[in-house]
Amino acid sequence: MRKSQWIAAAAAFLLVLVTYWGCPVRPPEFDEGFNRGPVSATGVQSLIREAHTELTPAQKATLATLEERLESQEEDSARVDLLQQLAGEWYKAGKPSISGAYAARIAEIENSEQAWSITATTFSLCLKQEGIDDKTRQFCASQAEQAYQAAISLNPNNPETRINLAVTYTDNPPPDNPMKGILMLREIEQQYPDNPKVYITLAQLALKTNQIERAAERLATADRLDPDNPDVVCPLAKVYENLGRAGEADIYARKCAALLQ
Repeated sequence: MRKSQWIAAAAAFLLVLVTYWGCPVRPPEFDEGFNRGPVSATGVQSLIREAHTELTPAQKATLATLEERLESQEEDSARVDLLQQLAGEWYKAGKPSISGAYAARIAEIENSEQAWSITATTFSLCLKQEGIDDKTRQFCASQAEQAYQAAISLNPNNPETRINLAVTYTDNPPPDNPMKGILMLREIEQQYPDNPKVYITLAQLALKTNQIERAAERLATADRLDPDNPDVVCPLAKVYENLGRAGEADIYARKCAALLQ
């Protein structure tokens, strides 16, 4: 993918986020206990009560006004607009857990792959926050999983969403199946051997466990599939440097700089 294509793709994704708030076959595990129902009101209300102590008076007033307007609206289009504003306000307040809950309400109305993917991404951002408590982490993990599964059920042929779900499992392993994310990625690799993101993700996981040689192998595979991808080229430069392969590190460092210009 050319640099201009990457820039266009990134801009499009950012535009989607700003607009909202500032496996050809479904794997068996998705059929077991899958339920795309409303987000748990008890969990959300508990998070909102706790978060209110950290809000400024202006933020409280804005949120209260939006909630009042939401209660009086019956048209779906108007409700979606207000839910987007509420999601945006909570996201700006540093609460992606609550922002994701409002995004989920939008997804329940629109029931589209894009809406569920945005919901899942928002909850995934919650999981990347430092210092979140176990209750919030558990809430965000379960809601991210549910949203990713909903998006996959609407488009089972999109490997990107399945990869993102697998990453959620690796970041927050289910207690009864800690290898679930890794096993999912290996299945996706077999089903989509020409998808570079699979190998990029596997390389990132290898680096987390200091398996530098394995990371180099995965990134080299991704580089063969997508030689002008900065998400491949730039990490390869660092990996080769860590492995003491100075010549290759220099080549990829130069290429990385050129791609990022």
